[in-house]
Amino acid sequence: MRSKKIKRGRPHRAFGHQSQLWLAAFLYCFGLLSAGLFTGCSSARPDRAAGLSDSPGSKAICWVLFDLDSLFCSPCLAPLLEFCQSLPAPIQVEKVRGILVYAARPDRDQDGRHAQVIQKKIHGFVKANGLKFPIALDGLHVFNSLVQSAALALLFDDTHQSVRAYAFPLKPGEKDEIMQHLLN
Repeated sequence: MRSKKIKRGRPHRAFGHQSQLWLAAFLYCFGLLSAGLFTGCSSARPDRAAGLSDSPGSKAICWVLFDLDSLFCSPCLAPLLEFCQSLPAPIQVEKVRGILVYAARPDRDQDGRHAQVIQKKIHGFVKANGLKFPIALDGLHVFNSLVQSAALALLFDDTHQSVRAYAFPLKPGEKDEIMQHLLN
C-alpha cells in the first residue's frame, strides 16, 4: 500500500475520510477514558481531559506526537521544544496534550518494565523542560505509522470542523497559525 504525502497545514487526507473520523473519535474517546491520567485525579471532568474548556472561545486542541528516539537527537528535538516552550502556560494546560510513540519490542515489553522506564524518562523530560501539558505513552502503538519521519502537531479545531497536521520543524507562519486556532 502506497502512502500519500501529508500536506503541511492542510486538512489531513492521507488515510481517507473514514480514517480521519476514526482517528478523531479515538483521540476524543482516549481523552474521555484517560481523564485521570491527564489531570492527575480520578474525578476529573472528561471535557477537561480532552482539552476543552468552559470558555465560549476556541474549541481547538493540539496533540503533539513524537517518537522516543527524538528525545536523544538534539537537532530533532530542538524545533519541537521551541514550539512547546513558546506556548503560553494556560494554553499548554488547557489545550495541548502529548503522545510519546515508541517502537514495540517484544523482548522488552513482556512484563511492562520497558514502558515504566519510558514513563519515568518522560516525567523527567517534562519537568526538565518546563512543559505544562501531560504526555501519554502510546502503549498500544497506535500512532507508530504517523510518526515515522518527524514529530507532528495535530490540530483539532471544532470551530472550523477540521483536523490539520503540521510536521516539525514547522514552516514559517505555521506556529502563528496554530496559535491563532488555539487562541480564537
